[in-house]
Amino acid sequence: MAAKDWNVTRRHGGSMCFNQDKVEITERIRKRIEEADLVLAGLGEELDVVRLVREDSWYQAKVQNIKNDWIIPYVEKLRIEQMAKGRCDMYKQLCFCLAQKNYFIVSVCQDDMIKGAGFDESRIVEPCGGHRKLQCSEKCSGELYEVPEKLLNQIKDFLDGKLTEEDLDEPLCPGCGKPLVFNNIGAANYVEEGYLNQWMRYKKWLQGTVNKNVCLLEIGVGMKYPTVIRWPFEKITFYNQKAELFRVHSKLYQMAEEIKERGYGICQKPEEFLKELSKGI
Repeated sequence: MAAKDWNVTRRHGGSMCFNQDKVEITERIRKRIEEADLVLAGLGEELDVVRLVREDSWYQAKVQNIKNDWIIPYVEKLRIEQMAKGRCDMYKQLCFCLAQKNYFIVSVCQDDMIKGAGFDESRIVEPCGGHRKLQCSEKCSGELYEVPEKLLNQIKDFLDGKLTEEDLDEPLCPGCGKPLVFNNIGAANYVEEGYLNQWMRYKKWLQGTVNKNVCLLEIGVGMKYPTVIRWPFEKITFYNQKAELFRVHSKLYQMAEEIKERGYGICQKPEEFLKELSKGI
């Protein structure tokens, strides 16, 4: 028996069958969320606005002539904030679905959009970091620093042609004087202390899933960081006979053979899936 494949347009070749099966699987997920003792959600690259920014023609045009590379991540941060405004509803929809549940969220997104969407932030871990804090580029300590609002305003003026690169001062570490960089996995010396406390909280929460009715939602997770979400979620589903995994991805929705009886691969864009899921709750 093949793993459950909800790419029903391909299976049945008709939009009517797609709509019927889509309703069926969406209702099943809603029911599983409602009945589950715990809900574990994994959010992946397809949701990350950073990916969209780096493909954005406006962003590419702005950064191609910048001589000082340290400026580019700040331009990226500002563009993330601009482009994220139209995608905030995704997280609010998921928050609405999980509001009454014992949940935890693991996200590899680096756009910081999940913050402020209404989630209990003590139930979120972001092991890849983001654009909210700065760290020493040489990792002279585990300290994290706020992003200077003054600098962001100057970057805006630079993009508007009101300032030149020479007018901008690169933030430096107060400890050793080396440049500060964003605290995310892209840093050469990533300061993992930024997420480790939450990671320990997550591992403790996982201990409570043993032999419990668990619904796992894996949304937009590709193969960029498979050891963070994709493979661990499969392992949980394999060992916990009361767990079901719903994997949503526009391309990489396939399910491992070992969990085919309790794994559902759903070929759908994450934003469309979340919109449909929140309608009936």
